[in-house]
Amino acid sequence: MLLASSVLLFSGLLACNNQKDSGATTPGKNTNQETTNNSSTPEQNSSGDISSVFPKSDLTDSITIDSVNEDQSIQAEQQTEKGTLLMVSDGKEERGHLNVSSTEGQEGDQTFQSNYSIVYRHEDQDKVLLELPAYLFVQPSDKTLTFERVSFEDADVYILTPQYQTGHGLEGYLFAVTKQSGDAFLLEIVKEGQVSEKLLYSESEPLPSVENDGLVVHPPVGAGTPKEDAKDALYKLDLSKKQLIAE
Repeated sequence: MLLASSVLLFSGLLACNNQKDSGATTPGKNTNQETTNNSSTPEQNSSGDISSVFPKSDLTDSITIDSVNEDQSIQAEQQTEKGTLLMVSDGKEERGHLNVSSTEGQEGDQTFQSNYSIVYRHEDQDKVLLELPAYLFVQPSDKTLTFERVSFEDADVYILTPQYQTGHGLEGYLFAVTKQSGDAFLLEIVKEGQVSEKLLYSESEPLPSVENDGLVVHPPVGAGTPKEDAKDALYKLDLSKKQLIAE
């Protein structure tokens, strides 16, 4: 009887130890599983390079992606009298460099691509002014960009030009911030009945400037540009329509 009792007691102790060991390792396995699920590895092609998740563009074959940023980044920032203008990434941002020189940039220049938003931060509130899905741009460095400011009587206008060269003129996005209320919005560009979200201006001439409460824009000029198209354009600001209208 004593021997049988000892055997039963020993078996019970083994069972308890097995249950404790099992309980101690389970949380560790769950933690490892969660870490695996939360991690993200960029997709690579057969050459071992990082593959882009965005649609192919004219520059795709000239770019090597160096890294993928999972966190929100600020690519442009400008303080205004009433708030702050920001260009921020939404979701993954691919950062790379140009393999060869082109009209878009020089070999080694930095490339950035993401779903970007232009945001106006005012009194702790963010207002999205413009969305730029799958937007790709090139800059000589990763320095945070700024908006160029020109001042009208009733509003300040801020120009953002992410792409620093194209060979056929720069494309800027213009945002007005009213002086009275501090309201901000994207300005449409109207010329000869055509409406655009971007203002095309010369890469070599001075930046657009305000004269007599009108925006003077130097157009891009190349070989074969008609004489009438080479003249400076004057745009009047219409805040009620949220437009800059060429005269």
